[in-house]
Amino acid sequence: MIMKTSKKIQTSIFLTLMFSLLFGCSDNSSSDPSGSTTTPQYAYITDGNDLKIIDVAVPTAPTFVSTIAINTSYFVSVSPGVAYVAQYDATAPYLSLVDISNAASPSISIAIPKDNSLAFSLLSDMYTVNNVGYLTDVYRGLHVVDLANFNFSSQVNLGGDAMSLTKVQNELFVIDQAMGLHTYNVTTPETPVATGIFNNTEIDVSSYGDAPYGQYHSWVENDGTSIFVANTIDKKIKQFDAATLTLMNEVSIEGYPTAFAIYNGNAYVTMKASANAPLQTSYDGIRMYDLATLSLVDMKPLNLASGIALHNDYAYVTDADGLHIYNINGNNFVLESTLTAGFGNFIALGQ
Repeated sequence: MIMKTSKKIQTSIFLTLMFSLLFGCSDNSSSDPSGSTTTPQYAYITDGNDLKIIDVAVPTAPTFVSTIAINTSYFVSVSPGVAYVAQYDATAPYLSLVDISNAASPSISIAIPKDNSLAFSLLSDMYTVNNVGYLTDVYRGLHVVDLANFNFSSQVNLGGDAMSLTKVQNELFVIDQAMGLHTYNVTTPETPVATGIFNNTEIDVSSYGDAPYGQYHSWVENDGTSIFVANTIDKKIKQFDAATLTLMNEVSIEGYPTAFAIYNGNAYVTMKASANAPLQTSYDGIRMYDLATLSLVDMKPLNLASGIALHNDYAYVTDADGLHIYNINGNNFVLESTLTAGFGNFIALGQ
C-alpha cells in the first residue's frame, strides 16, 4: 500500500524520480559512488526527529538550509531530487520519499508503510540504480522494488534478515543471516539470481538495537576489486576476494561501526558505543585505513560518531555535536569547519 497523496504531488515526484533514475545512482554507503565528478551542493542528515538539509558547496562555510519533520528518522539515501528516509518506530512509515527538488522547501510525497504482507519491517541499507531499488531489511531480507512506478507491492523478497549490500558490475554482495556474505547475479537487475558463493564463518550477521532508536549491524563496501566488511561484534574491517569471498586480510578497529565508506584507496568508518549490551565499550570517532595494507592512517575522536559521507578531498562526518567537514587530501583529517546544527545519526550527499 502507498499513502494517499494528491495526483499533482504524485505527478511531481514521478517526474523527479524519473529524472533521478535516468541520471543518478545512490551508493549503499553514505559516500558518493566512486568516480563521481559532480560536486555535492547539499548534505542530508537524519537526527531522529527531522531530515535536515545543509548547503556544503563551500566546505569551509556550511550553512543550514531547511528541515522537515520525519519522526524517528535514522537512515537516508539520496538520488537527484529525492531523499529516501527510513523511520524506526513501529507506527511510523517504513520509508518516506522526500521531494528535495527545492532544497528550501522539502516535502514528503509518498510514504511506504511497514506492512506484513509486503514484508517491510526495518530498513538497514539501500542501493538504487536506474529504476531498481535494492533494500536490505534487518528482519525481512533483501527487497527488489520498482522505483520508477512506485511499485513497492510487486517486489522480490529474498534471503534471511539482511544487514547491508554493495554492487560491483553485475554482482550484488549482501550480508544476511541465511548465508553470511554472499552474492547475487543481477545481469537482469530486477531478478537477482543467487550464485551459491558465500562466506558464513567470518561475518557477524546479527543486528543490535540502540537507544532510543537505530540498529548496529555489519556493513559491506567495495573498492571495485575487493569486498570489505566493517564487522560489528569483533570490531574489525575484513577484506575478501570478490570472486571467492575468501578472507584476505583483517584489522581491529577497536569500535562498533555506525557507518562505513570507501574512497580513493582508503576506508572510513565511524564508531561509537551503545547504551545497550553487548556493545557498551567502543572507540568513539572516525578512523581512516589504507586499503592496500589495512593499516591505520589517521583518527579523530568525536561524540557519538554516527555517519560519514565522502567526496573528492572532503569527509563529511556527523556526531552529537554537529556536522564536521574534514579535508582528507593529505590522507589525514584536517578540520575545515563544524556546523552545530548539523548534528545527526546518518548523512548522504546530493544536489
